[in-house]
This record gives sequence, C-alpha cells and structure tokens, in this order.
Amino acid sequence: MTSINAGGAFYRVQNSLNENSENVSQSMQRLASGRQNIAPGDRSASVAVAYGMKAEMASIKVGLQNATEVLQVMEMANNDLGILNDLMVRLEELHALGTNGLNSTQDTAAILAEATDILTEYAAVTTRATWKGNTVFGGAKTVAFGRNTGTATTVNAGTAPVLTVTAAHISTGHATGTSALATDKGKLDAAIVESGNVYNQVSNKISHLSSLNAGYALDVASKMDVDFAGETTELAKGQILAQAGTAMLAQANAQGQGMLALIQS
Repeated sequence: MTSINAGGAFYRVQNSLNENSENVSQSMQRLASGRQNIAPGDRSASVAVAYGMKAEMASIKVGLQNATEVLQVMEMANNDLGILNDLMVRLEELHALGTNGLNSTQDTAAILAEATDILTEYAAVTTRATWKGNTVFGGAKTVAFGRNTGTATTVNAGTAPVLTVTAAHISTGHATGTSALATDKGKLDAAIVESGNVYNQVSNKISHLSSLNAGYALDVASKMDVDFAGETTELAKGQILAQAGTAMLAQANAQGQGMLALIQS
C-alpha cells in the first residue's frame, strides 16, 4: 500500500545532500588554507601536540644561534691559544740561546730584550681575549641550547697560564727558567686541549639540534598541514556524492508529485 510516508525519502535525501555539501566545503577550506584544522574543535588533540612541538622548535632555533656564537668564541680562543703557543716556543728557543757560556754581553742583552717583549705580548694576548666584554680564558659561562635538549653546556676556553718564567732566567739559560718553561708549557697545552674539546662538543650539539629541529618540523607538518592528495580525493568523492544526492532529490520530489497526483485524481 502506498503511504504518504513515502515522502520521507525526500527528507532523507535532503539530509544526505546537506552532509555531502558540508564535507565538500570542508575539503575546499582545507585545500585553500593548506591546513588540516579549519575549526577550533577539528583534531584538537593533534593541534595541541603540534603547538607544543612548535614552541620547543622555537627554543631549539635560538639554541642553534647560541651554539653558533659559542663556536665563534672558541675559534677566536683557539686562534689566540695558537699565538700564545708560538710565543712560548720562541721563549724556549731564546732559553736555549741563553744557555751558552760563549754568549757575549751584547748577546745576552739582545736575548733579554726579545724575551721581555715576548712576555709583554703574551700578557697582552690573554688580556684582550674577550667576547662582548666577557673573559674567554678562565671565564666559564653557561649556555643553553634549547628547551628539553639536555643540560646546558659550560663554555670555557681553558685557562691560559700566567707565565712564571722571567726574561732574566731565559736570557741566561738559568735552571729556574728550564723548570718554569716546562710548567707553563704544560698548562698551555692543557688549555689548548680543553678548548678543542669544547669546540668539538658544541659542533656535535649543533649537528644534533639541526637533526632534531628537522624532525620536529616534519612531525608538526604531519599534524597541521593538509594531505593534498588525500583531501583532493575526498573532495572529488564529496562532489560526486553531492551530484548523486541532487539527482536523488529530484527523484524524491517526483515521487512526491506522484502521490499528489493520486490524491487529486
């Protein structure tokens, strides 16, 4: 028996058509914006995770800037340590020249004058080794490389030794000069090793942070950026369903018109 309730098909088709239209609209918005999340409640958990990672990425980027500055400091320090080492080597040579009983008074005076100048220059190099007013040698500084990236690194270019040898001991080849030079050279070598180690550690840190930042960026993109291929497929599907719904709506309307014709006959 034909029932007037058959007209309910019209409403069901209309409801499906509305849903398909909404899906098409959402797909178009996602493709236009390039974002998966187009409404406050859309994938809210993924958004929260992505925003947290973006905040961490921001700190990592600054951490990379800090690490790069540390490398610049260490390069300057290593350069100055190389200068100090050259000066120390020359002092060793002068001490060997002074250890010669055949030296004349003039010879000893020339050795004394050069040794004095070298010791003055040595002190000047250690004094001017600063970065933005901060002492480089013996002035440990804590530098953070980003949130949740491990403990902060203490930057120290080593301690350039204050020389205990004197120009007089060098010019005469005195035994005290031999001992002092050996002690001072040992301390300088230790500073060179420490400075090199810090440079290598920070270089490794930069490599790690760069990789970590790239990984975070990919993860955030997977949670925030639209999947163009997938969303385009959904759009095409929605458009087909919308067209089919429109056709079915016409049929439902025709069915209703048929019921009306029966009533009027």
